[in-house]
Amino acid sequence: MRNPSLYRIGGSALVIGAVLFAVGVALHAPQPADLAAYVTTSQGPWMASHWFLAVSQVFLVAGALGLARHLFGTNGDGWAMLGLGGSIVTGALFVAVVAPEIGAFPMLAQGTDAGAQHAYQAINANLMSMVNVGIPLFWLGFGSFAMAMTQDSTFPRWLGQTGIAMAVIQIVAHFMNIPNWTVARLIFILGAAWIAYTGYMLSRVKAAVSVH
Repeated sequence: MRNPSLYRIGGSALVIGAVLFAVGVALHAPQPADLAAYVTTSQGPWMASHWFLAVSQVFLVAGALGLARHLFGTNGDGWAMLGLGGSIVTGALFVAVVAPEIGAFPMLAQGTDAGAQHAYQAINANLMSMVNVGIPLFWLGFGSFAMAMTQDSTFPRWLGQTGIAMAVIQIVAHFMNIPNWTVARLIFILGAAWIAYTGYMLSRVKAAVSVH
């Protein structure tokens, strides 16, 4: 039996993480291609966006662990293992991506020489490479959770099926490299809404306290 706090806190963590992620994406400006473009970017929303994205990963990984613990032992526990693995890997990856954007980019913006420009472009290229790997892995993880949820009567079957469809949409949209940032943001936020609703459903699960 599971302690009710697993569901109450785990589900709430997914909701909070998804909301923080959505806010971070909404505030995020199009990625500056060079240092000159970065300098003209409003620093308030830029910093807020990346802090929201970083903190969201703490809650998303914690919520994913709660969801996985519930699904372990069900017919979908194999899929849940994949989901948890994807969440942990991408949580660490996204924090590694965000950290230089919070710390290194503002320092580089103080320089005006060619060296600062080259450093910015090199760091930015590396970060975008990690993002290009991280987004499909992130949705591979939550798509795996969705597969597991279709095997568990605790969740409505349509929620798992919607999650599978959402994961496919997110991965396909990523590889299509949508040039319109507004459209891309809306797709990200739609995915976050599914995660938040999944967390809400998890938080409503009734469980008895284990006796030790």
